[in-house]
Amino acid sequence: MCFSLERVSHGSASPEQLAPMSWSMVADGDAHCEIRWEIAHSLFASADNISELRISDIHSWRDTVFEVVAYVIDHFYYTGRKVLHRYVAIGKIESVTALDVIRQASLIIGQSTELAEAIVDAIWLHDVQISATKLRPAHCHLAALVEALQAAGVVSLTNFKKHLDEELLTSAGLTNSITFSKRLKKLNTDQVYRQHKYNLLHEESEGYSKVTALLSRLQIQAAPAYLPKSLQALIGGFDLDPNRVMDMVLSSLQHSCMASSTTSPTINALLKLLEQVKLGASLPQILGFKFQNCRAKMLTSLCRLTATLLSAGAIAVDALLPHLAPSMEKLAETTKRHAKKIEDASRLAGTVSLSHSAEQDASQTTAVSRCRYPAEGLSLPIVGIIEALLWDRRWLLVRPLLSCLEDTGALPVCGQSRLALCSMLKFAISPLYCKLTPNYLQFATRWQPSGIPLVHVGSQHRCRTFDDIASVHRLFQVLEPLCCHLHVGIASDASLVTKLARIIKYLLRPRDARGAHEAKRLLGYVILPAMSILSVNPGCVCEIWAATKQLPCCERHSLYSTWRGRSLERESVGTKHFEVAEAECKAGYHARQSLKRVANDKKNSKHVGRALAKVAHSNPLVVFRVILSQVESYGNMIQPIVESLGFVSPLALDVLSYMLSSHLADTSRHKLQNDGINIAHWFQHLSHFTGVYYRAFPQTELQALIEFLMLRLEDGDSLYLLVFNELLARMGGCEVLEDLSDAQIGGLAGGETLRREMLAFSKASKRAVSKLQEALCTPSTAIPILALVAQQRGYSLFKGKVNHVKLLGQLFDRCQMVLVQLVDFLSRSTAHSTVTGTGKKCPYFELLPDLCKMSALHIEPQIALHAARPLIAEAAGAHRKEPRAKIPISPDSGSSLCKWEPGGKALRSSLPARDCGALSSELYLVFWSLSLYDITVPTREYDAQIALIRSKINVAHREFLEPDRRKKEMARCLNTINSLVAELEFQKHHYQQIMTDLEAQRNSLLGTIVEDQRRSISEALLENCIMPRVTITPEDALFCAIFFKQLHSLETTNFSSLQYYDRVVKDVFPVIYCATDQEARCLGIFLRATFEPLTHWRFDRRRYDMEAGSKLGFSVAIGSASRCTYEQYCTVFTKWHDKITKVALHSLSHYKDHGRACLLVLIKLIGVYPIYKHVSTQLLGLLEAIQVQEDMKDVQAMAKRYCTLLKKSEDTLVEESLLQRDILGSKAQVPAPGTKRQASAANKQRRSPKVSLARDQE
Repeated sequence: MCFSLERVSHGSASPEQLAPMSWSMVADGDAHCEIRWEIAHSLFASADNISELRISDIHSWRDTVFEVVAYVIDHFYYTGRKVLHRYVAIGKIESVTALDVIRQASLIIGQSTELAEAIVDAIWLHDVQISATKLRPAHCHLAALVEALQAAGVVSLTNFKKHLDEELLTSAGLTNSITFSKRLKKLNTDQVYRQHKYNLLHEESEGYSKVTALLSRLQIQAAPAYLPKSLQALIGGFDLDPNRVMDMVLSSLQHSCMASSTTSPTINALLKLLEQVKLGASLPQILGFKFQNCRAKMLTSLCRLTATLLSAGAIAVDALLPHLAPSMEKLAETTKRHAKKIEDASRLAGTVSLSHSAEQDASQTTAVSRCRYPAEGLSLPIVGIIEALLWDRRWLLVRPLLSCLEDTGALPVCGQSRLALCSMLKFAISPLYCKLTPNYLQFATRWQPSGIPLVHVGSQHRCRTFDDIASVHRLFQVLEPLCCHLHVGIASDASLVTKLARIIKYLLRPRDARGAHEAKRLLGYVILPAMSILSVNPGCVCEIWAATKQLPCCERHSLYSTWRGRSLERESVGTKHFEVAEAECKAGYHARQSLKRVANDKKNSKHVGRALAKVAHSNPLVVFRVILSQVESYGNMIQPIVESLGFVSPLALDVLSYMLSSHLADTSRHKLQNDGINIAHWFQHLSHFTGVYYRAFPQTELQALIEFLMLRLEDGDSLYLLVFNELLARMGGCEVLEDLSDAQIGGLAGGETLRREMLAFSKASKRAVSKLQEALCTPSTAIPILALVAQQRGYSLFKGKVNHVKLLGQLFDRCQMVLVQLVDFLSRSTAHSTVTGTGKKCPYFELLPDLCKMSALHIEPQIALHAARPLIAEAAGAHRKEPRAKIPISPDSGSSLCKWEPGGKALRSSLPARDCGALSSELYLVFWSLSLYDITVPTREYDAQIALIRSKINVAHREFLEPDRRKKEMARCLNTINSLVAELEFQKHHYQQIMTDLEAQRNSLLGTIVEDQRRSISEALLENCIMPRVTITPEDALFCAIFFKQLHSLETTNFSSLQYYDRVVKDVFPVIYCATDQEARCLGIFLRATFEPLTHWRFDRRRYDMEAGSKLGFSVAIGSASRCTYEQYCTVFTKWHDKITKVALHSLSHYKDHGRACLLVLIKLIGVYPIYKHVSTQLLGLLEAIQVQEDMKDVQAMAKRYCTLLKKSEDTLVEESLLQRDILGSKAQVPAPGTKRQASAANKQRRSPKVSLARDQE
C-alpha cells in the first residue's frame, strides 16, 4: 500500500522512504522489526504528532494504518520476537501501548467499521497461525488483547463473535463454552435434520406469474376491455385458486391505494375487475385473514384498502366486522380496563403515602399521562378503518362504526382517528366559518410589497351574514353527531375549538335566533367539557368566553352546572369521561400546591397568581372549588388569594361567580356552629370573601348573586343578610361600625370628610360602586330588595325558626344594619345607563316610591321615613335654595322632589296615621325629616381632627425621606384640612338656617294641641318618635337626645321638659329587658346624651337656673307660670337615679336573660351614672358574681370591662347623704359648700372630664 505524508514528526522517514511493504508472520530479522516498529511509533506514539499529519490520500492512509495495526499486534503479542521483548524490557514500550496505538488510529479514521473489521481479521489470522504452531503463551497474549479491545469499546462483541473461534472467545471471557456448544448443536439440528412441511403455494407457478404480470400492466397503462376474461382464462387454464388470485388483486389494489388517490384509473379498474370477475363473496374472509397476519407497517395501507372497498360498495360493514379481531366485546373489556387504570391513578393524584418516597408520590400524578391509550388500541383494524374513511370524508360509513363502538362501550376515538375526525369536522363547518374569518371580512390582510395597493378595510359589500347558507339547521344535523362522537377529543385541536366558538358566538347573537338552541347544546355538552383537557391556551379560552357571554347569566350558570356534573375531582371519577376526571384531579393537585405558597406579599401573589391562572384556564371549576374550600377554613387567606386572581381569564371569573352562589346555597352544611347561636366560620369567611372579591373584580357578573340572595330572603333565610352586609360594606363603601368610641360618636354629626377621617373607613372603589349601582339601582331590583330586607325584621321575630334569643338578636341587628347600608347606598345613585344595556340605573328620587306605596309593601313607618329622609332633606334644601348635594340630582328633577318637601301637601297626605290629638303632624314631620347634621355642629371634633392632621404634616417632614412621597403626603393633608374647614363653615351656616326655621315654628309645633291632650304629649313623642328611631343607628339615637334638648332650649309651646325626661327614665331605660346588642348600644348613647345636661344641672345650681329653671319646659304644669325649683329638681333627679338603679340591679341579678343588654347600656353611661357611691358598691357586688361564673363568657368579659371602668370613676362619686344635707341647708341662690369632704367631692365632680355628646352652639 502506498501513502504520502507532507511531514512526519520526530525525524521519521520521508514518504519516499516509506515504500510499499509486505508484513507477514515470518520475521525478517530484528533490524527489520525495529524499522517497522519505528514507523508505527512515529505514526501513533504521540497525539501531537498525529494532529500534525496532513493526509493527502485518505484511502491509502487507511490501508497503511490497517497494516501498521496488524504489524503492532503481530510484534507485540508474538512472543517469538526478541526485539519487542527488548523494547519492553528497556522501558521503551509499555504493555498498553498497542491499545493506545489502536485508539489513536480510531481517532484519525473516525470510529470506522473498516478499522474494527481489520483488527478482527488480523486477530483471526494470528489465531489461525498460533493454533497451527501451538504456541500457548502467544494465544494467551492474543486473548488478553481481544478482551482489552472489547472492554475499551474499540471492537464490538458482535464482531468478535461473528469472526473468531470459540476457543479464543472463551479464553478472552466473552462467551461460555458450554452454552455456546449447546446453541450450536441446536442450530445445526434445526438446519440439517428437522423436516419442514412442503407448501404448494411456495412453488413458482407460471399461472400466478402471468396473473402478476397482468396486474402489473394496470399500473402503467389503462385497463383493457378483455382484462376480466383474461383473468378468468388464467384461473381456468392453470387451475389457480380463486382466493389466491383475489388476494393478489387485493394486494395490487392495496399498493395502488397508497400510491394514488381513491379516484385514480387504476383503482377504478381493479374495483371493476373485482365486480366483473365476481370474486367479492369471500372478500370479508380474505380481508379478515389479511388483518390477522398483517404486520404493523402494512396496517395503514390495509385499512386504506378496506376503506376503498367500503366506499365502492364492494363489501358491507356488517359483513366485515365479524372477521376483524379483536371483537367488539374484547375491545370493550380492553377499554374498561384502561379506563379503570386511569381512574385508579386519578384517585391517587395528590395523595401522600408515608411508605413511599417523594419521587414515588410525584410519579403518581404523572403515571397516567405516560400512556394515554393502550398500545393495542392505537393499532386496531377498526380504528384504522375509521381513520381511513374519515380522511376520505365518508361520514355515512363512519357513523355506523362509531355508533357500534359507543353502544358496546369499546375504545373511543383516539390517536390519528381523532385527528381525522377533527379534520372531518373542520370540513363540515368550513362553509359556515368562511363567512366569519377576518380574512373574508378583510379586517386582517397579509403583508404586501410596496407599490401594490392594499384592499380597503371597510368594504361595504362584505358583512357577517348567513343568508347565503342554505340551512343552518341542516348543518347542525351533521355537526352535532360529529361533535357528539368526538366529545372531549375536540380538545386535541385548539384551532377547531376556536372555530366552533366563533360560530357559536354569532349564532347566539340576539338579532340572529337561528341555530341558537343547537349552539347552546353544543356549547354545554362539547365545548366546555373539552376545555377541561385543553392545554393552556388563553386565546382559545377567550374565544369560548366571547361566545358564552352572549347568554344571560342564568343560562351561563346552567351551562356551568352541566359542566360541573355531580361532583369534581376524585368524586367525579366514574361519572365523567376518564380524561376529564384525570385532568380535574391533576388540576386540583396543582392548585393545592400553588396555594401552599400564598403569603401577604405582592411579589408572591404575582407568582402564585400566574400558577393558578395556568390551571384555571382549563379547569376553573376545580381551581375555585379548592380556593373556596381554603377560604372557608382560613379567613386570613382571603386577601392574598384575591390579590392572586389578577391573571385569571374572564371566563374563570364568571365561573367563580357561579361557584360562590353554589357554595352559599350548599344545604349539606349547617350555617350555625354547634352551639346553635353563632354563625359558622365557613359561612362568615365565604361572605367576607364575596365582598372582597367583588370589590377587587367588579367586572364579574353580580346580577345572579343578587337574584339568589333575593330568593333566599323571600324564603325567610335571614342569615344571607351577612352576604348583603359584606357586599354593601366592601363593594359599595357603606361600612358600619358596631361599637363606636365617644370621639367617633361626636364625629357622626359632621360632614362626609369628618366622618371619613374619624371613622377611618377605607376608600371606596369607584368602579366597584358603579357596578353595584348597576345591579341594585334599577326599578326592578331596588325596591324589592328594600322591602325584603325591611320585612326580615318582623319575619325573624315572628316566623323565623330561631331557637335561641341571642341568635334572634343578632339576626335582628343585622337586618337593621343592612337596611341602613342599603338606604345609604341607594341614596347615592345617579341617573346612568348600565354598561351592559340590560337596564337603566335610576336616581334615588325615581327609585323610591311614596310613603303610601311603601306602607302597602308592609314596610314599617320608621323604615319608610328613614329611607325617605335623604329626599326630604334634599327637597327642603332646594326649597331654601341651599347648595347642598348629598343626593345627586339633575337640573330638571325639581318637579320630582316637590312631593318630598316637608311643608308640601303631598308629603303630609301620605304620612302614616298618627295620634292627631297629642302629636301634631308638623312636629312629627320635622322630627323625621331632620338628621343629626342639621341640629348640631361638632366644632371640637373638627378642631381636634384638624390639629391631628397638622401633626401628621410635621411627622411627614421628619419621617418621609423621599421628596416625592413627602410632597404627596403633605398635599393630601393640606387638602383634607381645607375640606374640613370649608365643611365646618358650611355646616355652621346650615345649622343657623335650621335653628331659624325651628325658632319660627316653635309655637306651631305643639301649639295646636288642645288642653285635654297636653298631658299625653310625652307619651305620644315616645311612642311615635323616640322609640321607633332611637334604635335605628347611633346617629339617630344621638339625634333624638339633642333634638328634644333643642326643643327645650327654644321653649317650644306645650312641650314639658320635666314630663319628657320623666317618661324617658321610666319608659326608655326598662327597654333593656328586650333589647338586642345594637339596640342596647343605641339606648346607651341616647341615655348618656340625655343624662349629661341633667347631671350638670344637678351639681350646678347656677347652670340649672340659667338653662333649665328659667325655661318654659320646667314649669310645674303645662301653661303654668311657676317653675320647678332647684330643690324639687334634685328630689326628682334622685328618684330618676333610683329608678335606673332598681332596673339595673334587677337586670344584673338575672344576667343570663338581661345582663348583656344592661351591661352594654351601663358601659355607655359611665360618667353620668352612677353618681352615688352606695350604688356603685351595689353594682360591684353583682359584677363580682358575674365574673366568677363560667357559663357565659361574653357577659363575663363585659362585666370585667364595666367593673374596671366603674372602679376608675370612684373618685368622682359622692355620698347621697351629704348631697341631701347640702340641699336642705341651702337657702341662697347658689348652694353653700358643706363639709370639706363634700366640697372636695363637688369640686372633683365639676373638674371631672366628661365628653359632651350634646353641645350647644356658642
